[in-house]
Amino acid sequence: MPGPAFLRGESVSLHTWEQEDYEFFERHRNEKAIRRPLTDVAPRNRQQVEQHFEERVYDDDGMAFLICAGDREAMRTGDEDGLTRVGEIGIPWINEPHGSGMLMYWIAPDQQGNGYATEATKLLLDHAFGQRRLNKVWAMVIEPNDASQAVLESLGFEQEGSFRKETFYDGEYVDSRRYGMLAEDWLD
Repeated sequence: MPGPAFLRGESVSLHTWEQEDYEFFERHRNEKAIRRPLTDVAPRNRQQVEQHFEERVYDDDGMAFLICAGDREAMRTGDEDGLTRVGEIGIPWINEPHGSGMLMYWIAPDQQGNGYATEATKLLLDHAFGQRRLNKVWAMVIEPNDASQAVLESLGFEQEGSFRKETFYDGEYVDSRRYGMLAEDWLD
């Protein structure tokens, strides 16, 4: 069962990571379809996953959540047993003096295409801009990751730049694209 819900939407909820979620993280972050677009070069074993959560390299103000999906009834009632783990979302690095943070997310391959990344991102942006009072949230996406670019563009993120051949991916250097969203654009 996932940890307590931090935010709830219509079909997804964001939860704290608990030790019983580590197996889900290990299994899916080690899948090439997830690991490679996130530019994680090496798979992680159980000990490395546990160390990752114990030593979270995110700054003190950063946020990272387990994304769970469920039907409307499970979301409405908070029925934790009716939820399925589907991915991760966070703004793990926040530059507090400047009010900006970097968005990251991934969805397990068998759960992709259901709108979970889009809904989870909406929930997190509402929190980041509304409660955390960030001015800007940005994300980096490698060029071959069309699905992630589509999520950001569907939410109104603007492409702010392209970093030519910055990332080594599948045997070649590819461009990385930076997207940004301002609080004033999100809250309007």
